Amino acid sequence: MTQAEYLGRVKEGSNDDPVISEINWLICEIYLPAYNKMNKLSKLTRSLSVLFVIWALTLLSYFSASELFKGLAIFSQTVLWDGYDFNWMILSSVPSILLAIAVSFRNFPFNSKTKKDKWQKTQSCMLCLFNVPFFVILLFGFSKETVAVAGLLCFAGFFITYMCNRLFGYTSSSIRNQTLVHHLERLKREYEIACSQGNKTDLPYIQEQTFAHLFEMIEQGTNRRDKEVMGDHYKVHDSAVSWIKGLRK
Repeated sequence: MTQAEYLGRVKEGSNDDPVISEINWLICEIYLPAYNKMNKLSKLTRSLSVLFVIWALTLLSYFSASELFKGLAIFSQTVLWDGYDFNWMILSSVPSILLAIAVSFRNFPFNSKTKKDKWQKTQSCMLCLFNVPFFVILLFGFSKETVAVAGLLCFAGFFITYMCNRLFGYTSSSIRNQTLVHHLERLKREYEIACSQGNKTDLPYIQEQTFAHLFEMIEQGTNRRDKEVMGDHYKVHDSAVSWIKGLRK
């Protein structure tokens, strides 16, 4: 005897219902598009920040080692292969290269063939191309000056991408909108269940209570957004002021 497939005891509500229509409109027109937009920017800036850190640590480590250990002659060869031997100093960066590639493709939808994941594929390929200049430096321009400048630029790039994410609130906004979408989906399902258990005379009261919860949820989301925006700006301002005061000392 085969087990029957569970299809759900409560049917989904029709869009003709004012509560269902309002919730669907908020999800499809307001919060879900905002989540999709901010999620893309959040993943892009966070991935770039990690890549900048990887290359900054790798390149500045070479420069620091050359300054601390003069006998290593790290920059005696400027290319990976000079016709006689490999530059083993450059080959020591292979773990960093593999890590950078892994970070570039961490969001790549390998098992998906749908067109909606096209942006993830495009973003991953762009992040992979971002590593190409550093590959060129290691392979053909491995000099002390080039490595030092590239390392400092990577450190500056990390600072810029981190500040963009923090000041524009990409990650916090994507999480906030995703949470609101989940809460709205839950509220809609609770409303459908309540309607299925009551009679027609209870419907106006159920709708009134659901609308009250809905508007309260929207107000809480707005207040949370304001607190996050102001909090991020104050934190960045305080950090910048503390850093400037530290330089003066």
